[in-house]
Amino acid sequence: MDIDTKCPVCARDSEDGGHLFFKCRLAKQVWNLLALESKRQHLARLLTAQDVISHILGEREQIAVLMVITLWFLWTNRNTVREEKRGRSAEELARSIRVYANEVSQTLRSPRSPKPLRSVRWQKPPEGYLKLNCDASFINETKAGSWGFLIRDHDGEVVMSGRGRISYALSAFHAELIACLQGVHVASNLGIGNLILETDAINVQTALQSQSYDVRPEGGLTEELKSFASLNFRNFTCNFLGRAGNKAAHVLASLGYDCVEGEALITSAIPDDIVVIVSDDLSRE
Repeated sequence: MDIDTKCPVCARDSEDGGHLFFKCRLAKQVWNLLALESKRQHLARLLTAQDVISHILGEREQIAVLMVITLWFLWTNRNTVREEKRGRSAEELARSIRVYANEVSQTLRSPRSPKPLRSVRWQKPPEGYLKLNCDASFINETKAGSWGFLIRDHDGEVVMSGRGRISYALSAFHAELIACLQGVHVASNLGIGNLILETDAINVQTALQSQSYDVRPEGGLTEELKSFASLNFRNFTCNFLGRAGNKAAHVLASLGYDCVEGEALITSAIPDDIVVIVSDDLSRE
């Protein structure tokens, strides 16, 4: 069996880590736009990944953050080119890297505030609202995942559920966003204008509540979800719910691995083990 080892980004040289991050034409352009060309040249001469990481960690914090984020963006862009046959220009990548690195640096400098209290059990939504609970799973080694969601009314009755398989995701965050998108699309078809989305992924809640454009590789889905919710619901909120309260969606997500990719199971019927969890949620009200 012939295996294509050419770089999917430049389609010229054989791909390895050194080429992808430091020698590929696009990578060189990105490092240069970030004023890190001398850093790139030094890293390109190192022999092992361990040497590269050790050198980066020895840099000043601000430079080290910028370098690590550059590696991550080059990697995710490479995967997008390989899987979707589209990529971003060096200028777009450099701009996004700067914005993201600046946000990370500000977070590292900011004093930590007390963690807010978070709900740990499921509660019925107000009358006139639907509550959508979403969850996803992600296997980093294979980049595969699955998703699940459950929509319930103000009596706690299941209105609709869904689950499915993801053949490729960039990250756990990416998989969680897919789960939420699947759920809100189904919820919008139910004809009610008030929706409460609950997730046990705090980064999803933070992203949806942010007023800034999400420049992360998964940011396109974040913005799609924000836009869809604002256009299709009169009232939409996203709340964090601990895993114990989001158990029904969690189990549905695990069952999503049994689905065929591209053939989501959307139904008002739920498996017996989900019936038990839903009943338990109501008994705790």
